[in-house]
Amino acid sequence: MKRKWIIWLLLLSLCIGGAESYAVTPAQKRAKTKEIQLRKRAAAKRKAEKKRAAKAKAAKKKRIKEGKPMLYIYSFDLKTGERLPGTHITLQDSHARPNKKPKLNKPTDSKRARVAKPLPAGQYWACASRIGYLPPDTLWINHRADEDSIAVTLYPETRLTFTVTDSLTERPVSANIIVRDANRRTILQTTSDSIHSLLAVLLDDRIPYYTVDATAIGYFPYCDTITDPSTYKGVVMTPKEVKSFVLHNIYFANGKTRILNSSEPALAELYQFLLSRPRQQIRIVGHTDNIGSDRSNQSLSEGRCKEVRRAMINRGIDPERIKIEGRGERDPIVPNTSEENRQMNRRVEIVLL
Repeated sequence: MKRKWIIWLLLLSLCIGGAESYAVTPAQKRAKTKEIQLRKRAAAKRKAEKKRAAKAKAAKKKRIKEGKPMLYIYSFDLKTGERLPGTHITLQDSHARPNKKPKLNKPTDSKRARVAKPLPAGQYWACASRIGYLPPDTLWINHRADEDSIAVTLYPETRLTFTVTDSLTERPVSANIIVRDANRRTILQTTSDSIHSLLAVLLDDRIPYYTVDATAIGYFPYCDTITDPSTYKGVVMTPKEVKSFVLHNIYFANGKTRILNSSEPALAELYQFLLSRPRQQIRIVGHTDNIGSDRSNQSLSEGRCKEVRRAMINRGIDPERIKIEGRGERDPIVPNTSEENRQMNRRVEIVLL
């Protein structure tokens, strides 16, 4: 009798435990339904992608069979690598007449930053333009009898805005301005306005430096080197009635008299000035900051003046026309309280005799 009761109790406990294991809460049922729906959507998405891929493959075969494979042109930022939607792409045959309608003339789309065009195999050239970017070189494309993907890279522009003013009155000056890059290629050639005297030019910051030359009636020739457009303060013209002027952008080795190669534009400016005034005599006056002893600064200023004088003599200027004077740290134009002020005090001055 006891054995029967034990067996019945065991069966009852099994039934209760099984019922509890098979009991499903509403939250579990919703989660399971959601999982099934997600699986169905994923399967439908895979099926649609497979269908689109098959359709695209069939279209590609058809285009290749018809002799018009697709050409894709993408646009990228050369500095950041990001895609550039809205880049206007112009595509033309390599042997097309200048007035012929281009094969492609539209901007890249907003999704993939690309344009697409079915074209026969052959040679083409493409141009790209976008506001805020420098125009790249013309891109030559050898389109094959298959789909091609071409990347056009644009570099962001640096806009330099500067003024042309008188060193005494700070008023605008009408001057002939020429801006050249490091390869002596002319970037800008214009005449400044005597009313506003505001000029702008696009620079490529991958180029190490630019030179600015300015000439105006009644003023000494101006030549300067731009290495950092953000710190360039503009063209300052010195009137000829002024008896002295600072030779800008003359650079020496730190604490030495050796002239650095980057001073070539400044030396060329001084040489052209002496060449245009064959009877003019000058005194080269050297100045230093207050770092170091008085004796070392005096010797340094004299040595640097001698090097500038030697550079002019090597170019063919009569030594009798050039005198030198080292002033050391005695004549600062601003207090030597900061590195920027000390840099202003380290200068070479040309005094007309």
